[in-house]
Amino acid sequence: MPDKQQQRCCIDNEPVSPPYNTLGGRVYCDRHFAQVNKPHPGFWKSAAIMIIAMGAVSGVLAFLLRDVTGLDSTTLVIVGLIFAIVPTALWLAYFYQQDRLEPEPKERIGSVLLTAIVLTGFIGLPMITEWFNVAGWASYNNWTSLAAAILINGFIYIAIMYVSVRIWVYKTPEYDERMDGIVYGTVAGLGVATMLNLHYIVDNQGVALAPGIINVVTTALAQASFGGVLGYFMAQAKFEHKPVYWVPLGVVVAAVLNGLFSWLIDEVSATGLTVEPWRSLALGLVVALLTFGALVYLMQRAHAFTMRPAKST
Repeated sequence: MPDKQQQRCCIDNEPVSPPYNTLGGRVYCDRHFAQVNKPHPGFWKSAAIMIIAMGAVSGVLAFLLRDVTGLDSTTLVIVGLIFAIVPTALWLAYFYQQDRLEPEPKERIGSVLLTAIVLTGFIGLPMITEWFNVAGWASYNNWTSLAAAILINGFIYIAIMYVSVRIWVYKTPEYDERMDGIVYGTVAGLGVATMLNLHYIVDNQGVALAPGIINVVTTALAQASFGGVLGYFMAQAKFEHKPVYWVPLGVVVAAVLNGLFSWLIDEVSATGLTVEPWRSLALGLVVALLTFGALVYLMQRAHAFTMRPAKST
């Protein structure tokens, strides 16, 4: 008869023998224990390069196109739609380039991205514009605009990211390391950003090229960053026994950061009745770099703590 006390790996349910690899009270086989705690130093360095490169390229393009005028609305819409998609395409290409050894299943990445896009377009934005009618009251003063940015926009966007990751990958065997949380959270954030950018272009029937480029890149950087924050909390909850409030705490943290960022963007980019998009780009770059820097620190800290010792009986 099989041993009723036989311990099994919490990832693939395969039996394991003592001494057990444990993390947060959960038992892992040797392979998955190493996988969960993989440090990925190259990923973080290239992520910083990717963020800076996106900001630099968008800044150069915006500068070169700042005096381009006379384009008809149809042309502006087409060009704007292309630029709205490019940041997401670059991020996805980056993820696949960095994950060559154990690439995430393309259908999972695509499902998370597409779900976030659809939920943002058909649920998130209608809730904000029609149900809550944010445009009708949020601009009354700074406090109402801040409250709307955090309590409505921020929570709706982060809830969409959470649902997109939860329903497609969170309980699957492919979600087998802490980094997956950040990767899939970032992809969900990019899905939200893609729909926001498409909505921005279409609603304005095309936009001036320079501020339009900066807006779409800033939106992509911000939503990807805050999706990564949510993904960190979800990964920690999956691979360790965290308190029941851990994931809700992650939703709150990411939503507050998301809403506060969008509010600050409006504040720092406004100069009287005009808008200075360069300030938005600078703030977006700083926030993205600081956010991913914080995630690097948290992941390295979790890795060091886990390996303190690696085994226990």
